[in-house]
Amino acid sequence: MLIVVVSLKTKYFWTALDVGIIAALPEEIMFRGVIMGWILEKITRFKQTYVNVSIALGISGVVFGCFHYINLLHQSFGFTTLQVMNAVGLGMILGAIYVKSGSLLIPIATHFIWDFVVTLKQGMPETNYMAVNGQDIFMEFIILAIQASIAIWIVCFHFENNLLLQKIDKK
Repeated sequence: MLIVVVSLKTKYFWTALDVGIIAALPEEIMFRGVIMGWILEKITRFKQTYVNVSIALGISGVVFGCFHYINLLHQSFGFTTLQVMNAVGLGMILGAIYVKSGSLLIPIATHFIWDFVVTLKQGMPETNYMAVNGQDIFMEFIILAIQASIAIWIVCFHFENNLLLQKIDKK
């Protein structure tokens, strides 16, 4: 909330607020609440292991990332692919936060802050047809590996304290 209040007079405040709200709430309900929740229930039905949960994080992250190909309507394929790769990693982290906390509110808030800050900084470009080179792709793979590692660490750290898994186990 402090970030929102402090940035009230910035150039892209209203755009950032719109993007934060419009993206975070429905995307988290759909990709974490519905899709990842369903995958977790199916994949951990017989045994809850960090491998099964990591697979669910990966699948839901890829689905979330691929959803961002909708941005091809106003961006180049290369730039959109970099964005998709980043969304896969961020989706895995948001999924891990959901698994750990057992509540969609924390990933919704995290997603809102992410989108709000990114949009606040640069606004929403009307079009982005920049060229992407091999170094950009290589760096995005490194970032994705780091994001995936963070997500898996969140889930594996005190695995028994993953509140979403406890809720699923009680069903």
